[in-house]
Amino acid sequence: MEAEVAGRFLLAKPTRDKYVIHIEQRIVPKWGDRRLCEINPDEVQQWLFETCDSWHMMNDLRGIMSGVYTKAEDWGYWPEGRRNPMSRVKIGEKWSVRPERILTEEETVRVLARLKDPNLLIVETAIATGARISEMLGLKWRHIDLQTGILRIVQRNWRGDIDDPKSKTSKRPLTLGYLVDRYRVKAAAENAQPDAWVFCRSDGSGLPLWDSGVRQSLKEAAATEGCDFPGLGPHSFRRANITWRQEVGGSSIEASKIAGHSTVRMTEEYTKIQLSRQEELTRLIQERLASVGEKQPTVVQVRTCCASPCISNSGGASTRLQYRSSQNGAGPSPPL
Repeated sequence: MEAEVAGRFLLAKPTRDKYVIHIEQRIVPKWGDRRLCEINPDEVQQWLFETCDSWHMMNDLRGIMSGVYTKAEDWGYWPEGRRNPMSRVKIGEKWSVRPERILTEEETVRVLARLKDPNLLIVETAIATGARISEMLGLKWRHIDLQTGILRIVQRNWRGDIDDPKSKTSKRPLTLGYLVDRYRVKAAAENAQPDAWVFCRSDGSGLPLWDSGVRQSLKEAAATEGCDFPGLGPHSFRRANITWRQEVGGSSIEASKIAGHSTVRMTEEYTKIQLSRQEELTRLIQERLASVGEKQPTVVQVRTCCASPCISNSGGASTRLQYRSSQNGAGPSPPL
């Protein structure tokens, strides 16, 4: 199974590396001396809840072990058509250890003011386009059209491993908006060549940057501004782009396509409804109703309150009227 996971063209390198670690450090030490038919789902479920510190780890381990049975069936080591025992392992609803939040607009502006290029331009690009950090670090100058302000995601760079993007839908054009001028200045200053990396190291090697340096710079800037939080990184601004794109009027389908998600459901998970946006929407609803109420004709309502009736209009203002006593049952006289 490890050889299957390590196959170059089966999984992206970050996923391969993570799965190999799970197999070597967790699955084999626990289950390596068991036959497949000797592993009970309830044991696996209990093991996951006792040893995993996140839902995502439980999901990964269960998925890898499920894959073991799938490949065993493919290779003739497990009866064809027999139910995969891992399908009986339940891990509950998805939950997160780290807060899935984004910086507010004000916090973002303060953090950006403390960054310097190239990290500043990388984060600005994440905010403007929603591109993944590996996609931005995989850019070469031939992928950017400085005339139209369009960059094309065709590959990704994960710590020196150059490969296709995460999924088929990840290959996509992205517009730079006002950032195109920043890229033009950068291209001119570096005498950019088509096959040169857009974001390369400063040591003269010509090699592309790694994400770790960008993340460290970002964390330091956020900590200085007092808005750092666990999990803050370049990916946080991808979440921000997806959220803000919808706040300014983009549909969830548009946000999903631009983000390169394979499903709209993934976009929903990335979208964070900020309290400021919720307040804005709440006030819009209230103002809409108030506007309709102001257009309605005044309705006079008379209600009896002891011997002194009151009349009110639809605007909520009430006027207390004096009525002369009438012993003969006649209606009230005009107000004094």
